[in-house]
Amino acid sequence: MSISVTLNDYLMRKAGNYELIRHSFSEHMVEAAWSSHLPVREVVKAVVLKDKQSYMLAAIPATNKVILPRIQQMLGRKVQLAHEEELPQLFGDCSEGAIPPLGDAFGLEMIWDDSLAEDNDIYFEAGDHRHLVHLTGGQYMQLLRNHPHGHISCAADDLADMMLH
Repeated sequence: MSISVTLNDYLMRKAGNYELIRHSFSEHMVEAAWSSHLPVREVVKAVVLKDKQSYMLAAIPATNKVILPRIQQMLGRKVQLAHEEELPQLFGDCSEGAIPPLGDAFGLEMIWDDSLAEDNDIYFEAGDHRHLVHLTGGQYMQLLRNHPHGHISCAADDLADMMLH
């Protein structure tokens, strides 16, 4: 497998051209960036959230963690992290844990971190653990333009500090 068929179809319709970057097998986005010699700050990961009725994606920098209370405040509802065993039903043509951060491609609501708008290039999981999709920052922002956004993530150390105060 290389790129998810669902993702490829979506990108061809909505983004036009994109680059597919092959890398050695990696289960973590930061490792994929290192093995591809890419700036880690330009790598985006998807975090799957859920509420009582539905699932959604949060697109955040690969090195960050979501700030659930901030997301809940922005959305006006309680959300939590989805469980790993719930994900195959949502992303059938993706390898386990290789979720692209584009909710529209999979019929999911999404929210994104404002820091992503600062990047000239964006790289993310193609649906397996061996390929990354490369879009320009402008292409990616165009795909996210109708979704809510804000400061929804931070470095893991900062998150721990926030929880103490």
